[in-house]
Amino acid sequence: MTTQPRNPEQGFKALATLFACLLLTAGPGTMAQESPGAHEYRADGETTIETINGLRVITLRENVFVRQDDVELTGDMAVLEYNAANELQQVQLTGEPANFEQAGNADAEPLTGHSETINYYAGAEATVEFIGTARFNQPGTTLACERIRYVIESGATTGQACSGSLTPQ
Repeated sequence: MTTQPRNPEQGFKALATLFACLLLTAGPGTMAQESPGAHEYRADGETTIETINGLRVITLRENVFVRQDDVELTGDMAVLEYNAANELQQVQLTGEPANFEQAGNADAEPLTGHSETINYYAGAEATVEFIGTARFNQPGTTLACERIRYVIESGATTGQACSGSLTPQ
């Protein structure tokens, strides 16, 4: 048996082909893992970016969409505020209505809500405020209030001038 000398170029090509195949077979979620707090936004209308009192402020108009982690907000206009470290601090969303959706667990329905104005506060204790003809739905509970406050991490919900319904779970 005779051995052929190895060709380094062929080895490199084989390794490159294997790597390309692995990238192609990996799902899109595998290639672009987002870090917690990652977000995106878009709008059909005008977008302005300015600095006000040390905050970076982005204003989006017409058919806006804002997503952070598993929270999605849609409406007519959004104002996003970032701190000096370029971290999202707050989103104020208005619309007719402004909409909120948070993906539920694997087999649970999403949490949804809408109102005239939604204030979303990012950070360690992310909170959503629904202001003006507010409605909030979570599995087993529906609230209709003038104002609703929902703490994402704990699930605590409070409201003012409310009516609602509970269903067995």
